[in-house]
Amino acid sequence: MAGFRQRLAGRLRRLGLWLRGVKVQWGHPQPVKVAIFEATNADYLTPLCAGAKSIVIGIPAKTLYLSWMLIGGVAWLVLRGRGVQESYFAVLLRRLRPAIVITFIDNSDLFYRVARINHTRMRFLAIQNAARYDVVELLPEKAQHIFLPEFACFGEYEKDLYTSKGAQVGAFYPIGSLRESYFRRFWKDAHATAPAHSYEYDLCVVAEASPGWNKLYPGSEDAIGRVASYAVRYAKEHGLRIVIAGKRDVSPGQERASIHQRDVELAWYQRYIGTETPITPRVRDQFTTYGLISKSRLSLALMSTALREAANRGCKVLFCNFSKDPRWNFCVDGVWSLTKDSYEEFSDRVSHLLAMSEQDYLAQSAKMSAYVMNNDDAAPTYVQLEKIIAAAVAG
Repeated sequence: MAGFRQRLAGRLRRLGLWLRGVKVQWGHPQPVKVAIFEATNADYLTPLCAGAKSIVIGIPAKTLYLSWMLIGGVAWLVLRGRGVQESYFAVLLRRLRPAIVITFIDNSDLFYRVARINHTRMRFLAIQNAARYDVVELLPEKAQHIFLPEFACFGEYEKDLYTSKGAQVGAFYPIGSLRESYFRRFWKDAHATAPAHSYEYDLCVVAEASPGWNKLYPGSEDAIGRVASYAVRYAKEHGLRIVIAGKRDVSPGQERASIHQRDVELAWYQRYIGTETPITPRVRDQFTTYGLISKSRLSLALMSTALREAANRGCKVLFCNFSKDPRWNFCVDGVWSLTKDSYEEFSDRVSHLLAMSEQDYLAQSAKMSAYVMNNDDAAPTYVQLEKIIAAAVAG
């Protein structure tokens, strides 16, 4: 009995936190063809709906829709052991009756749980947003909670990873990165009349400021900081041009303001490189990070997804894991991966990569880049996703 009371108290406490600041509206929205689950990056997903009636379901909800049918449906699921939040969104989706539910937050526990409840009633498609080091570190018994009826992933690597962990994935679509496909379209349009390609920088460090990570992964912050400090030192010693591509948006907007604090990023990197080397701010709609990588002879980071995407479009990259934690190693060994933490090793590898011809590097990395990130200019990721969603809408 005591255990039941504790579980009930915990659920009521979580319910209270969820409902804080939520506007209650009696009734529910009209049925739609496509439901976008979670508002983060929803502007990347809306164009994929090709005019089909859609709705963005914010998580956490800013508006709580209520009706007697909704309340009854939620109560029925809760009595069968489901959580209140997942029950609410599952019942809301049943009232909306979409042909397909899509999300860009492919590692959302709430999406897993709602999909598990409703997957026989509608399609659920998760679109991979970032490299899944969080899945790499999961034990198989923990990975079994992953439930994705359909998963548009970066490449065959994710298929191997999720399958090896015992995750429940109904169908894999290894079609590359949606964000990368948008960047390629943007870059092609922006440089339609540009002269032949030339590099503005020799080295690009993709910023990965991680304040507080040492609490979860001891030594990880210094490992990330050393990538930047080694690169700055190397550039000074060899008279090279270096740029640091900031991760935090200069104008993040309300939805992203809490995680895009540029002053925090600047203060964090000052511990490792001072203020002499500026950090270029990220401008999201201009794909600043992607552009700086494309303008650089070699780009470096510990685990950046943007580096994986860049490798697929032929850029030279170097993943540097100086943490001594093998979970953060790049997934394919090769000249593009360095795990020995010494400046001498770093200097030798960077010199080797800069000296390599682009043809030799592409020949060595082609198999890796296609395995990890399967973007195809002949069939862009956004086009393939449009087709998947259109097929679902057409029934």
